[in-house]
Amino acid sequence: MLYKRLVDLFGPYIQWTKKSSPGRDRDADFWEFCEKFAAAVGAKSGKAVQHQIRFALPETERGSTWGRHAQTAILNKAAALEAGFIEDKHLPDLVAVGRLKSNL
Repeated sequence: MLYKRLVDLFGPYIQWTKKSSPGRDRDADFWEFCEKFAAAVGAKSGKAVQHQIRFALPETERGSTWGRHAQTAILNKAAALEAGFIEDKHLPDLVAVGRLKSNL
């Protein structure tokens, strides 16, 4: 629902002129949307919604270290792709690395 609303209100990410907000004099509307969305879904704040959105955004040249948030990042990218917010080209080249099991 989040990414569908973003596309409806602010267009797909490829049209955004800033890295983590739509730009084009729409940033104030975006911040207001995040606050209202947070209230509607019971999130702590609009900043929490923005943090969620950042999981779907393209990786930097250095990539990302998601740590224990890998599942959240993957689910956000899948939802954003399905809603048309991001495109295949925005998905990272991933190499999965499992955790080592200790014999202790």
